[in-house]
Amino acid sequence: MTRLLTWHDEWSLNIDVLDAEHRGLIEHLADICRRFGPEASPRRSGDAFALIDALTDLGEAVREHFKREEELMQSVGYEDIAEHRTEHALLMAEYADQLRHWRAKGIDVFDEDAQEDARDWILDLILGADRDFAKAFHELDDRLTSTVDRYGIAARAPLNAAQRGL
Repeated sequence: MTRLLTWHDEWSLNIDVLDAEHRGLIEHLADICRRFGPEASPRRSGDAFALIDALTDLGEAVREHFKREEELMQSVGYEDIAEHRTEHALLMAEYADQLRHWRAKGIDVFDEDAQEDARDWILDLILGADRDFAKAFHELDDRLTSTVDRYGIAARAPLNAAQRGL
């Protein structure tokens, strides 16, 4: 039986743009589970090419998310960005390996084991190093807030823009 991954508020980083993207990735995975899980209509479940295409699209959505996340980190001067990029590269390599395995296996139904692998991978990217970045982001936000009289609104402008994803 398909167990859809759903967003939990405790996963929030309190960075609107990243939380929205993380929610979107979870919804993307849930859509794949609904369309290709064991309970899916026979027209969808059983189509190996369509399933691999959908899983490839999920990987590309995550790759684009990582790119935007790294741009955000760069824009606020996150000190550990190199480490975070390395984690992103490792997560993408892990996913590429999983896709190769699924393709070689000829997976045509997104069964419970495959869903669990994908859920674990998505949760690793949401609950992993992003927590460290969020902590640094909010510490920077707090420092800027406490010194607003000295630096004024202009000092917060890049952080405010980053928060909104602009």
